[in-house]
Amino acid sequence: MATLRLTHDRRELEVLTDLKKHFPEFAGYPLSWSKVPDGQDPPDFLAKAPLGTVGLELIEWLDGKQMGPAKGRESHREAIRRVLSESWNVEYQPKNFSLAVVMPDWNLRIARSGEPQLRQEFFRCAEGVDRTWLTNPDRTGDVHYETDLDPYPMMRAHFHGILFIGGEQHGFCWIDVEEDGGAYDPAATVLTLEQALDKKLTLYSTPEKQEHLRTHGLAELALLVHGGINAYRYNTPGGPLSLERIAERGSAYYATHPQRHIFNRVWFFDSLNSADDLNALIGYPPGYGRVRWLAQLWPQFDVDPRSSVG
Repeated sequence: MATLRLTHDRRELEVLTDLKKHFPEFAGYPLSWSKVPDGQDPPDFLAKAPLGTVGLELIEWLDGKQMGPAKGRESHREAIRRVLSESWNVEYQPKNFSLAVVMPDWNLRIARSGEPQLRQEFFRCAEGVDRTWLTNPDRTGDVHYETDLDPYPMMRAHFHGILFIGGEQHGFCWIDVEEDGGAYDPAATVLTLEQALDKKLTLYSTPEKQEHLRTHGLAELALLVHGGINAYRYNTPGGPLSLERIAERGSAYYATHPQRHIFNRVWFFDSLNSADDLNALIGYPPGYGRVRWLAQLWPQFDVDPRSSVG
């Protein structure tokens, strides 16, 4: 089922609602935030506080340059799963391996007219690998990587190979597609945070933006950098850097920025829901992978003690 795409304003409202639910006094006391109408922002939200009117500006912890290609691969991956996995249980069922992972050529999409042939070739290849599993000299332990796709012209055009993993069938679909991975630089997540901070600081340091902000009569202006499912799905993983380490480095960067006094306070909020249906299937406890994590980056670094990473 297709999901509705949220507007920018709606996404920001959901982020703030989520933040208030788990960290109701993140600003030092509970505040009732109101969305600033289009054309009157920045800031994105306003609230009345004991010290006067507080403005809150939001920006996402996300590398858009990574997101575009990653979403393209995701769409490609879903198309291959549809072609190969639809009605998988009525096709040949292997006895000697439990998983087949397709390694696609990400630069070549599958034409609709070629889908039936691709599906036929895949199951014919899988059956051949299964029937010769015990005598295959190219198999290494429980793993066989099939790269000789010459007998299968449609697969040869679209796949680099297929990785077969030995084991008994588990009742679920045994066909999958290579996920993003390989070598990556976790420092890219720090750079993404620094770029988000720099973007807002540079933008709001201009005389025009400063004059606009003064019209709101702000006693305080705060910045919230927020991350979530988009960063998780479409950007470089942060590991082995922890959220605390990433935030610490972002805080240090902010403290040396020439426009650092634009914002009175800066927070970094990461929110990710657990996939409990998947957790149940693979034996993880409910809540595994859930993240609600908040740190103040400026004027001093501090991790909220209610922060949790499942």
